[in-house]
Amino acid sequence: MVDIIPVNYSDSFPINRNTLFLAYILFSLLYFGSIYHIKIKSGRFRFLNLALVISLLILNIYGNTFDNDGRINFIAIVSLPMLFLYESISWYLFKLENIDENKIMDDLFFWISSGILTWSVFFIFRAIPMYFLQDNDPQLLNLVITAFSVVNTIMYILFLIGLIFIKDERTSRRN
Repeated sequence: MVDIIPVNYSDSFPINRNTLFLAYILFSLLYFGSIYHIKIKSGRFRFLNLALVISLLILNIYGNTFDNDGRINFIAIVSLPMLFLYESISWYLFKLENIDENKIMDDLFFWISSGILTWSVFFIFRAIPMYFLQDNDPQLLNLVITAFSVVNTIMYILFLIGLIFIKDERTSRRN
């Protein structure tokens, strides 16, 4: 949506792409923060997760979101991968501490955590030097953006695998 609406419907929806990206960040912080909060039963994780999500929401809402050039703020850029890294690694640690009889590959959160962990690492390498590369080496930026599109596809494939191959879930095709 962040890429489609401003390009294809710019006359109908006069919204800045960075504004949509910020809305995506805020929604993702709330959504992933809440599903991991529900899934991981550790009191320490829940407290830190809630504190991190609330802090990132406040920083994104009340902080300077855009600079004078219309570029999105550094805090907004790194807040989502920072939360994703924390939650996915915390889920892996939670799984290691709470071993059960089920295969880890049958857990939807294995696939979600693997997808967002991969996405977060590559997003940091794409987003942090983005404005520098835009000004100094646009060809390299185009290569990085193309590589990141491949990583996006991999993340969504991991999500799809999780939805197809999990057991005991309403969304599963597996018997």
